[in-house]
Amino acid sequence: MRKLSPEFKALLDRDVSRLCWCWTITRTDRVMLGFTDHDSDLMLDGITHFARSGLTPSALEQREGFAIDNSSVSGALDHERLSAQDLADGLYDRARITLRRVYWEKPAINDTVWAGRFGKITRSDTGFTVDLVGPAEALNRGAGRMFSKMCDARFGDGRCGVDLLNYPEGTTCPRTFQACKSLFDNARNFRGFPYLIGDDAMQAGPESQARRDGRSRYA
Repeated sequence: MRKLSPEFKALLDRDVSRLCWCWTITRTDRVMLGFTDHDSDLMLDGITHFARSGLTPSALEQREGFAIDNSSVSGALDHERLSAQDLADGLYDRARITLRRVYWEKPAINDTVWAGRFGKITRSDTGFTVDLVGPAEALNRGAGRMFSKMCDARFGDGRCGVDLLNYPEGTTCPRTFQACKSLFDNARNFRGFPYLIGDDAMQAGPESQARRDGRSRYA
């Protein structure tokens, strides 16, 4: 449960009609822009939040645990500070965004509802939609090397070691150990784990006639 300041809580108890949305965007070039759905500009944290920007935040989804909090912001490109060219140039890629509910008579009284980054930006002739991703997004990213039966090298790169000049143009590799060994004579550089066992093998006991001397069952 989010903790509210006494001033903001008192406002909710008394009058919610004086609340508006404000969202502050910090681009990767550190340019900061503010927008609001109020009918006039608001000054918040020293940043002018422009009214009638065309931005509309959807209902936020905040799950328990480690799931990604997500939402979206959509809008028509009807403000000079939010141009289609800037979006096309990537100035808003991975931009930080903070959404707040603000008491428009005294903007210093506000509550941060959500903070995260811009995700995928979908543009059209008349507007755009931005997917928002929360801080939990980082927990869904793979870190380090992934273990797989398939080779994770790129065919012909330094880790692979195959000289593509020795093969016809358009030759591809299925990334299996058998192909690496038989087609390219390159088993020593295979970057996968061909004998990686699955869940069934991990849980299976030795067969009645199996060797029991501690060596690998694949040796």
